Amino acid sequence: MEFSEVVFSRRSIRQYKKDSVPDEVLKRLFEAMSAAPSGNNHQPYKFIFIKKEEVRKKIASQACHQDFLFDAPVLVAACCEKDRAFDTAIAMEHLILAATNEGLGSCFIGWFEGDMVRKILTIPDAYEIPILAAIGYADESPAARERKPLEELISFDRF
Repeated sequence: MEFSEVVFSRRSIRQYKKDSVPDEVLKRLFEAMSAAPSGNNHQPYKFIFIKKEEVRKKIASQACHQDFLFDAPVLVAACCEKDRAFDTAIAMEHLILAATNEGLGSCFIGWFEGDMVRKILTIPDAYEIPILAAIGYADESPAARERKPLEELISFDRF
């Protein structure tokens, strides 16, 4: 896909086919994530890819009624050093755009019980979990959502 097609075709997917994501496809997502810029190239994150059904089910139960997380064949927990969520969000965006390029659907999740997810995945206290994501083959084709006019989002030289 052309880059602009990837950007403008990405949607938040909440219905997934049961098809697993091949390891070679996941490897390309790993590589895209690892290419993301970070402050001083510190790369303060660790991404946990969750494929086991019983673990996905436990995490879905902690994601504030977002049951579709269990249906996605892969969940991703983005963990990072405290106060480094910005770098981690950039890496997750790389991963999400790579997933779109691979014909996968995805959805960012920011509303979940972080302490419970930490326990389930045995994440050390030195790390926070700013983002989860669902990844899989879409079983829906949502239309593009209306976006604000650019005039409301940008300005030049001052606010």
